[in-house]
Amino acid sequence: MLVYDGTKKDFLRSVEQDTIALEIENKIYEKMRHRTAKNEFRSWENSMEYMYKVLNDREIPQDAWIAIEYNIPQTSKRVDFLISGYDKKRDANVVLIELKQWDELRAVPGRDGLVETYTGNGLRRACLNEREKENSHDRGNH
Repeated sequence: MLVYDGTKKDFLRSVEQDTIALEIENKIYEKMRHRTAKNEFRSWENSMEYMYKVLNDREIPQDAWIAIEYNIPQTSKRVDFLISGYDKKRDANVVLIELKQWDELRAVPGRDGLVETYTGNGLRRACLNEREKENSHDRGNH
């Protein structure tokens, strides 16, 4: 399932008009029949402002495709933000972005891709890449 999709141009316009979080919320209700929590709504407002800054670059074509909250078929996993399109050689490209609302984080010494951050439940370790996530689970450090 895909919650939001549109072109870069559409996305930038929705952020400029301060409607993007409401559009995402409405799509979730339309597709899943449930309302989202206020903190998730605020998270979209904040994250989409940052993604606006990232995408507001002339090197990224206006017709690049944006997808938000893309659920990977036949899994319980999802991609927060996805950018897809073609480069100057007409090769297909996709960028997957995991959005976080962390204020601070620090690297875990000797563990590539593993950081510690504070969440609502205190200090927590988080994996920034799948290989470290798998290694961490194998060692029982999740």
